[in-house]
Amino acid sequence: MKIIISWTFLIYFLVLLAERLQSIVRVIKAGNFFESGFSRYVNILTCISIIGTIIMLAAFNGTFWRSLFTTDVIVNKNILCITAGILLLSGMVHTDFTIPGIQFASYGVLILGLILQTILVAKTEVPVFKLWYSLAYLVIFSMAIPVMYESSIKHASLFHVIEAFTAFILVVIFTCMIMAVMNGQAVNLLLWIPFLLMFVLDAVIIAMRWKESINVFVLIFASLTTVIFIVGKIVFSLINK
Repeated sequence: MKIIISWTFLIYFLVLLAERLQSIVRVIKAGNFFESGFSRYVNILTCISIIGTIIMLAAFNGTFWRSLFTTDVIVNKNILCITAGILLLSGMVHTDFTIPGIQFASYGVLILGLILQTILVAKTEVPVFKLWYSLAYLVIFSMAIPVMYESSIKHASLFHVIEAFTAFILVVIFTCMIMAVMNGQAVNLLLWIPFLLMFVLDAVIIAMRWKESINVFVLIFASLTTVIFIVGKIVFSLINK
């Protein structure tokens, strides 16, 4: 199981890196890299994310590479999760020639790895319901992280700044969550500050762009995250009594 989990991370890295690289290469060939302020930001961020991921994989994940073939090694799970988060930053910006289906496939494999890790942790003496509920919350929360899209609303520059901050901070929170899962410390991921940041920032983004284009995907998953959070808080409090 541990080897399979390591392979899910590897597949996530390879698939998303390939998708992001093809996008940037095609952007450069099309001459669109510096087309606008938005393009400059998302393309540069994507390049930094790709380079950062490759450096992290090559220089700081030695135990991870060995774990692909043996269980006789202790993986530095914090470094592995941070590396996954660095790459995810590039997945949360819409560059030209993005292929959403491939991106979702890579995210799905990563989630599979988290599910397998939860199965391992569930075999120990932990509150199993809270453990699985927290994982479900994490998955829905991840869907509420908005991808950066270019806007032409009146205060587009301000919107893009808020959008960039939202994507960044929520990816950081998601990274901390998967770190907790991989370290067997995800019995209760229903924390107020991460939830409130998601709720407020998503609400601002949706409201600012409401007349131009309603982000239905984020609206649905932000709402689901809210419901799951509130219900979970109530149920967890009853369990703890």
